[in-house]
Amino acid sequence: MDLIISAKNFKLTPSLKNFATAKFSKLARFWRQIVRVRVELSVERSRQAAFTNRVDVKVEVPGPDINAEYLAADMHEAIDMIIPKLERQISKAKGKYDVHNKRRSLP
Repeated sequence: MDLIISAKNFKLTPSLKNFATAKFSKLARFWRQIVRVRVELSVERSRQAAFTNRVDVKVEVPGPDINAEYLAADMHEAIDMIIPKLERQISKAKGKYDVHNKRRSLP
């Protein structure tokens, strides 16, 4: 699994990158066929918005890609909260993929 972490509108610190790498690398245990995980961490500059930290994730798998986003006041919180969301989506996509491929292999 290839993991790409990028930052938008702020400088990505090594500690935040290590935290995100540790969290997102655990997604590989849900499905071995994950090709790539692209994570974009961004800070939105707005006086009115309470949630200014955004995490956008694109998981490239066989079939349709999995996309998720989460807004939070703290970047670490946003990363922590998006992981269960991705785990559910990956498990669901894996189940659909497995069912579809088992039908193909039947005579």
